[in-house]
Parts: sequence; C-alpha cells; structure tokens
Amino acid sequence: MLATVLGLIGGIAAAIIGAWAALRARRLPKSQVELVDVAIAPPSGSVSDSSLGPRDMSPVLDVKVRNTGGQSAVLKRLVVRVDRAVRCGSMFASMRLTPYRALWVGAVLPVSATYDAAIPPPEDADGFRAVIGLSQVVAQGEADRFEIRLGMDPTFDTYVYGLDLEFVYDGNDRSMTSPSVAVAFPQRGFVYSADEIRAVIRGFLEDTAKVRDAIDTEMTARGLPVPDWESAPPRRRSDLPDGLVSVDGNSDLFSSGGGGVYEVTEAFWDPQRAIADHLQSFQRMYREAVEITSGAALADDVLTASLPSAEAVLAQLPALYAEFGLSATAEAEPSGEPAGRKQPAGLMAEILDHNGSSTTRESAIEELRSRIRARDEGTFWFLGRLAAGEDGLDSWLARIGLGTMPNATSAAELLDEFLQLRGPDDRESLNARRQIARRRGDGDAAGAAAALGALLDDASRALGPQDPDTCAMRVELFYFLRESGDMAAAATVAADIVADQRRTLGPDHRNTILYRHTLGFCLGEAGDCPRAVEVFTALLVDALRVLGPDDPDTLNVRHELARWQGKAGNAADAAAAFAEIVPDRIRIQGPDHPHTLMSRHNLALWTGEAGDAAGAAAAFAELVPDRRRVLGPEHPDTVKSEHALAHWREQAGPHGRTVR
Repeated sequence: MLATVLGLIGGIAAAIIGAWAALRARRLPKSQVELVDVAIAPPSGSVSDSSLGPRDMSPVLDVKVRNTGGQSAVLKRLVVRVDRAVRCGSMFASMRLTPYRALWVGAVLPVSATYDAAIPPPEDADGFRAVIGLSQVVAQGEADRFEIRLGMDPTFDTYVYGLDLEFVYDGNDRSMTSPSVAVAFPQRGFVYSADEIRAVIRGFLEDTAKVRDAIDTEMTARGLPVPDWESAPPRRRSDLPDGLVSVDGNSDLFSSGGGGVYEVTEAFWDPQRAIADHLQSFQRMYREAVEITSGAALADDVLTASLPSAEAVLAQLPALYAEFGLSATAEAEPSGEPAGRKQPAGLMAEILDHNGSSTTRESAIEELRSRIRARDEGTFWFLGRLAAGEDGLDSWLARIGLGTMPNATSAAELLDEFLQLRGPDDRESLNARRQIARRRGDGDAAGAAAALGALLDDASRALGPQDPDTCAMRVELFYFLRESGDMAAAATVAADIVADQRRTLGPDHRNTILYRHTLGFCLGEAGDCPRAVEVFTALLVDALRVLGPDDPDTLNVRHELARWQGKAGNAADAAAAFAEIVPDRIRIQGPDHPHTLMSRHNLALWTGEAGDAAGAAAAFAELVPDRRRVLGPEHPDTVKSEHALAHWREQAGPHGRTVR
C-alpha cells in the first residue's frame, strides 16, 4: 500500500517537473545588456570653422553596449550623477588678481538645445542628478553605439566633474553602472604653471604701484597730502577723499589703458591678502582636480594631460608663498570695508554675469537706471564709452551676446535709455539706438520691432519722415515685424515703405514693385484678403507693363493674386487663374522649379475647393511623385501635398464623386 502511494506521488511530481520544464523551454530568455566601453570622444566641433562661429567644446561620451541575452533590449534612460565638481581658472584666471576692475565681456555660447544632458556649474552640482531619455533598441546578440553630449553653462573657466553613469533598460528597470568618469569643460587645457602664476602676481604688484602713483599725482594736483603707502597705507575707500578719478574710474586711469573702464578693487587696499587669496585658490582648485582625475576609472585627454602640470604646481606653491613673504597656512581676514557706492562698470558687470543671482542683477539694473535718469556724470561718461567703443558699438553688442544671452538685453535697454536722454534729437545717438535694436533682433524679433518702433517715432520727429536714415529704420522695422508674425503692423509699415520707394526710386522701379508685392502679401496674411486682391490686381497691370509677362516676378504676382482670390471666396476664379499660370511656369522656369510645383499644388487645391474633388485628387496624385523626386519625401511641401492628396481622395469618395 505504501509503495503504491509513493509511486503515485512520484508520478505526480515527475509530471509537475516535466510541465515546468516544458513551460520554461517555451519562455524566451531575458535580455542581458552589458556595458562594453565608455570613451570620451573629441568635441563634435573639433575642426574649427570661423564661418560657423566658435566650435563646440562640450565633452562627448561614446557609449558601446552589447546584448548577450535571448531577446531584444530597450535602453530607456541614462542617469548621470555628479559625485564631485570644481571650477578651475583658465585663460582669464589672471583677471582675478588686479588692483582695478575693467569691464571685460567676452563672446560665449549658450547651452545648445540639442545636448542630451545639461550639467550645472560646480557651485550647484553637488549631488546633481540628470535623467536623460534614451530610445535605443539592442537586438539579441547585437551591439550598439551612441553618444551623450554633456552641456554646461558658458564659461571662461574650466569645470572639472567626477561622474557616475547608470543605464536603465527594459520594462522591469534593470540597470548597469559605468566606472567613474572624469571630464573637463570646455575641452581645453587649464593649468597655469608656477612661472605664469608668478608673472601674474608681479604684474599685479606693478599695477598696484601705478594706481598708487596715479593717486599721488591727483592728490598733489588738488593740494592734498599723499598717502603713506609704506607705514600707514589706506585700507578702504573711505580713507581717501571723494571724487578721485584714479580710484573711482570715471576716466582712463592710465594713458595706455584702453582695455576697459577702471575702478579700484578690494585687492588694491590689501595686496598681501589678495596675493594669499590668489595662491590659495590655485592650491584648492588643483588639489581637487587631481583628486577627481586620479580617483576616476576613465578621464578625458585634457585632464590626463593636465594632471602632471597640476601636481607640479602644487609642489611649487610653498616656494611661491615664501617668495612673496606669505605663510602657506595663513587665512585671509575680511577687510570690513562697507559696500559703498558701486561704480557703473561694477553694476554693468553684475548685470551681465550669467552666474550671478537674479536679485543682484535686478538691483544693479534699477541702480543704473536711476543714475541714468538722474543724469549722473560718471554713469553718463561710462555709458558713452560703451556707445563709442574703439571696436564699434556693434562689436561690443556681439561680445556681450545681445541676441543670444538673456542678460544682455537688460544692458542694451539701459544703454538705449541713456542714448535717448543724451541726444534725443542727435543723429549719432539715433543710429546707435538703431544698432542696438538690430543686434537684439538676432534672437528677439518682437523686442527688436518694439525698440525700432519707438526709435522710428523719435527719428521721424527729429530728422523728418523722409530722411534717408528714417527710411532705413522703417525698412528694418518692417523686417522684424514680419519676423515676429505681426502681419497687420507689417502691412501698415509696408504701405509707408511703398510711398518712400515711389518718391525716391519712382513708381516703375523693381524695388517699388517688389514692396507693393510684399504689402499685398502682408495684408492677406493679416486676414484682409479683399484688400490683398486689390493690391495684386493693380500691381499685375504695372508688372506686365514694366517687367513683362515672362519675368519671374510677374509670375509671382499672378500666383499671389490667384491665391488671395481663392482665400477671398472666389475658388473658381483661383482655379482658372492657376490653370493658366502652371503652363507658363513650366515654359519659363521649368517643370521641376519649386515655384512651378507650388503653382501646381495651388491649382489642385482650388480645383477641389471649386467643387471638383476628383480632379483635385488626380492633380495631387500627379504632383506628389514629382515633389518626392525633386524635394525629397520628408520636405514640408512634399508632406503637405501628400496630406492634401489623402484629403481630396476622401472627399471624392470611392467612385470619384464629391462627398459633402
């Protein structure tokens, strides 16, 4: 009996085991992704082309993975964690040790929207975690390769980061982690040698002596005793009389000083403390950079090449401290100097500092604006220097990033307000305001249009509405209104431009005809189709007479007239007109010309709108292959015609009859 029971149990167990084995055999094995390699590739813009602007210096991670599992894997996201970060001085580090401040503004690139991961500056990067969506499918037994660009804020320094990368894949969020990575941004060398640091300090001491001499000269000229720089030097601004140009920077400090607008810095009042701060900053920066690089499993070429130089500087720093009579362990004491009245150059620097706080920036804007409205002499002198810079105002506007950097707009608006007060009726000031508005339009068409609109009112009053400069401003205003999409306002300005063209060039000049064309286009786009038809009807008579029937501009007028006739509600006339335009386009411009294809699209469209859906579908069926061949399958015009073909086929119904 027992044997029988045991046999029965054994049979059941065997059956269960067999069924489980069969089920397991039918189930596909899981994917298994392994990280083959993470490398740091050269920057994507490693070949510089001045016509393309500054090259992209962002670190690029070249990632290679392999799927050793039994089914495809989907990589869903990448998590980038910042373990440690440090800001290291680069080509502009020497500016941190100077007895006077100059307004230096460089051209920098904003973070591109195509970067996969935007990493904040080191001060904000502690514990930072970026999550980047991935869409990589790695088939069973296959490998894949992709790149991750790390975007950082524009900087004159070098940022050094220690990173960890975690790749998450498949629906159950399995993951794999890379070895630690050390990268630098921008991808360029950043370590100053001990000799370079020594030269900066010596230059600082020489400049400090020049400032002292300038103060002595100015105080002697005012009949005041010069300071005792050796035994009892002044330690704060309040220790010297008010109104010293050599201290407050309201004119050139030195005859050779053409690099900026000067004001004495805190470093001037205590040179030894400033030198100690400078050396300690290099000690901290390079020590942290060495630790990040040495502790990483993978470091980019910039950090690897910089590591020996940084270690050499750290070894030589004690000798530098001793050379300038300093203790390597001394901590700098705060000067206790009250903030006092900031100089215009300092306020402008705070406005343009993209790493500064918004509160500081807004405070600087309001302070500078109040001084402009109060006609503060020093502020007027400083802003006048900017408006008449040695390299030209347009060059300065480009350097501060107007059109690309948000902070620069506030600086430009303040400069514009200054110019309005300095010379409301002055041609030079008006043209300077025009430069500011035009440069602003590089990234803010609506803002440029608003500025040019106010400027045009002032120029019309001061110079007259028919002055050549006023007319040129009117054309630029029209351009930015059209770019911003304000077609109604653009049409109003275009009508004034047509009047200018008639007066200066004559009614039959091609430019006059072209601006009349633009006027009709803007009216139509603003929704006034009947007026657009009126403009193009009158224009066609003159175009036929002046340019001739076969001129491409005449064909364009016929095209627009027919289009706006259709939009005004006369589809039949539009279709009839395009039926005549298309053969002329083919004869004059060729069957593959984009304008010929555009007129064919409109012929098909208005044929359908006039009630012949089958005819429209047939015309679009002929047009789509030609647009694919000439423009490519993904061109917007090709896609537009494909959508129209589907629409009119649906409207025609299965038997070619219009379905309403």
